[in-house]
Amino acid sequence: MTEQSAESARNVRLRLVDWRFLLTSPHPRRVLCRASGLLADALREIAGNVVADAGTDTCDLAVAVAPDGATLRALRDALVPGGVCYTEWPSGAGTRDVESALRDAGFEFIICYRRWPRFASLPSYWIPVDAPGAEAFVRGRSRLRGGRVRRLAAELAGRGRAALRGHLRGSICAIATAEPGSAPGPLQWPRAEWLDGIPTGRPERLSLLLATGGPRTVSKVVLLAFAEPESLPVAAIKASRVPEAADGVRREADVLARIGSRGLAGVPRLLSRYECDGTPIIVETALAGRPLEGLINGDNFAVWSERATDWLAALAAGSQVLPAAEWLEALVEPMLARFEQDFGEVVDRVLLREGAAIVRRIGDLPAVPEQRDFGPWNVLVGTENALAVLDWESGEADGLPALDLLYFLAYASFGVDGARTRDQRVASFHRSLDTESRTGAVRRRSLERYAAALGLSPATLGPLRALVWLVHAHSDARHAAADAGGRPSAEALRRSLFLALWTAEVKDLLRSPGPP
Repeated sequence: MTEQSAESARNVRLRLVDWRFLLTSPHPRRVLCRASGLLADALREIAGNVVADAGTDTCDLAVAVAPDGATLRALRDALVPGGVCYTEWPSGAGTRDVESALRDAGFEFIICYRRWPRFASLPSYWIPVDAPGAEAFVRGRSRLRGGRVRRLAAELAGRGRAALRGHLRGSICAIATAEPGSAPGPLQWPRAEWLDGIPTGRPERLSLLLATGGPRTVSKVVLLAFAEPESLPVAAIKASRVPEAADGVRREADVLARIGSRGLAGVPRLLSRYECDGTPIIVETALAGRPLEGLINGDNFAVWSERATDWLAALAAGSQVLPAAEWLEALVEPMLARFEQDFGEVVDRVLLREGAAIVRRIGDLPAVPEQRDFGPWNVLVGTENALAVLDWESGEADGLPALDLLYFLAYASFGVDGARTRDQRVASFHRSLDTESRTGAVRRRSLERYAAALGLSPATLGPLRALVWLVHAHSDARHAAADAGGRPSAEALRRSLFLALWTAEVKDLLRSPGPP
């Protein structure tokens, strides 16, 4: 078994049941399962109890694949009042045939979804049938360059591309209840007053597109709400797929609540937050635009970097300055201790000591909102080239200046250089440290522009340059541990991209301790 197999296998299982976030609760207590294989395994992982047979009114969820009439009637009988049935149907099945079979079995409220891409082993989207706005959104996403899979990029199989010329024809899944009225799920959660917070007002007809596709179990599940037939979402509903990701969703809500008062354009507005059987769920305004990752290149790198610099400077405007001693106690020392714990067995001990000395020279700095994943994939370009920023689950309402900008410039340079592998990115980063190179000159000007906007001395940037990669290295350590199912190997730790970037940054600072 490979180091990555345990995490990868679990992610596959959980993605097969991401449709549970369309239900009233993503954690059913008792499930009647008339399915086998991975789907049954996944249900056993997320449900309290899974049975193959059940008495009348004993289950809150019933699941089957390609059911016949007798199976559907058994599913219907097993459900408690308010219970939900989930079924998957062969790719040749038609929506009307599915609805008819479910009604014949006694189900009264039925909503069908298409899994997309049709020929992919795992779905990236669950598209509601007869929802032209949601369908148009998926079709438009598939045409975009760039963007990460975990940030809603469509995973298109070769044969599936032809379907985009017409309607999206993924296999059908159906959610049904035995009671007439509203659908189960997010629209019926106790605090659905978020509908009144949508900027355009409460829509007459709302559809929910489930977007999944994260490469790890900790990747969020996102539901996009559409005021049909409009193809731009009006709200985004985010939930943690696993308990390990719950703190990130809660953190995003906390950060958005804190920085919302700044009124900065391009930041989602928190509409609602609540817990559903231990799963944190947040609702925020949806942001429109194209991912900058697919737009940035060598010709426009300087222009987009300047705009990103100005956006971050505007976000930091008016922030309170905190003394160096407070930063040392609250952030620097804990970060150094965590880095040594994660990478102590593989890091150069002399370099660690010298790098720590640089970071400890941190000065009095403003406490600015920090997004902490400010890569080009999370930056959207809207009308008139206005920027908007997604995904604040790693954010800090009172973070350090320049860290987001340093992170952005590194990843933007990777894109300009076409650096995809770990070794290519390390080489690209070394080039960006040369202030005479194409990417290095842009990095230098951007940092100088940012420092001037915040009234920072260029000398204050040295400790921040060494600190930024300490912050992000911990994510590499966590991922390596998840892949290994425990303590990662020394070789896996040595392959950490952020460890390599920290090493290059510290060595550059030791050679050239002056301004960047």
